[in-house]
Amino acid sequence: MKVTLPENISEITLQQYQRFNELEQRNLDANEFNRRVISLFTNIKYNDTKLISNKDFDELSIIIDNAINTDAEFKNKFTLNDITFGFIPNFDKITVAEFVDLSLYPIDKISDLHKLMAILFRPIVSTNKKGDYLIESYENSAKYSEIMKQAPLNVVKGAIVFFCNLAKQLETATQKYTIEQLAREQEQSGTLKNGVGILQLKKWLITIIQRLREF
Repeated sequence: MKVTLPENISEITLQQYQRFNELEQRNLDANEFNRRVISLFTNIKYNDTKLISNKDFDELSIIIDNAINTDAEFKNKFTLNDITFGFIPNFDKITVAEFVDLSLYPIDKISDLHKLMAILFRPIVSTNKKGDYLIESYENSAKYSEIMKQAPLNVVKGAIVFFCNLAKQLETATQKYTIEQLAREQEQSGTLKNGVGILQLKKWLITIIQRLREF
């Protein structure tokens, strides 16, 4: 049997990683879990995994585990289905729609990562001689969320690490604002439909812009 398996993180799709995470949430014994994982990441049918030699079984499990847990660098571009997607290039011009939708999909909720990726990455529509690019205007996350399930995991992980670091800095930066201050600002300025104070939203946007400039 010729086995196709991922040898590095770039050969794993986001959808495979999401299904892997679902397996981790189930109460499976080690053997059952590894059989399903091998079937997920190779061309081997689940029922045929029991025919694999014990040595090969262990080797396949190790290769897959190493590929999944490889660190990844942040990449601002990648190509999928002949479309080049670019990371939001200018957070100074992020729209309220993008900001609000980004807050809907936390980076630690793996089942929604394709929706988050559909906000962060969109098709590049133009590139100048310096290499600066513009991406397609944001409509909604549903437009590219299904496509993003096929995004390589190294790109996804790189984006997650980027936002994890940003979130830590944002948490520190916003500690100076007390609940009483935010309450007063919301009372004075009114609230958005989602309950986020307008001034609070502005402060978060300003903080994001300032932090991103530091990267």
